[in-house]
Amino acid sequence: MSTDHKHYLTLTIPFPSCREAEIAYKAISPDPELKPDQFTQQLRHGPAAGEGGRSGELVAEFAAASDRVLRVGVNGFMASLGVVVGCLAELDEI
Repeated sequence: MSTDHKHYLTLTIPFPSCREAEIAYKAISPDPELKPDQFTQQLRHGPAAGEGGRSGELVAEFAAASDRVLRVGVNGFMASLGVVVGCLAELDEI
């Protein structure tokens, strides 16, 4: 994350399995940021902490130059996440 950014947010999204977390990661991995001096997003996935490796999680870290830019970027991420979770629920019945 850039040191120029003054606003940060980390979200940890639980999934029933590592497989679903990986699918979500691949589906919403960001394209290169158009204005990295204003907003950056990093994703990672893996087993959920303390769950013995059965459940998974997606971790999204955001950094932005202003609170408004952070809000707009996170809103876009959440919209994409909603679509992915809806598809997973429909196809895998999670």
